[in-house]
Amino acid sequence: MIDSTDSQSASSYRHARSEIEVMLLQIRGLVFARALLEERGASEAELAEYRLETERLRRRLARLVAESHDRYGSAA
Repeated sequence: MIDSTDSQSASSYRHARSEIEVMLLQIRGLVFARALLEERGASEAELAEYRLETERLRRRLARLVAESHDRYGSAA
């Protein structure tokens, strides 16, 4: 029988995984958009904005993955 603690833990794990997947999609989208902008001759200032946002999300992703690993072990 699964108790409420196990159920909450599983739900929390699924939420963390979902958040990681969404963040990965956001990063991929930014990288893709930046490449398109670069091809089309965007200014360095525009490209820098995408680069900075990508780096911000990568740092946030790294923290989230580390926290998930601490909380759920290698299953995350």
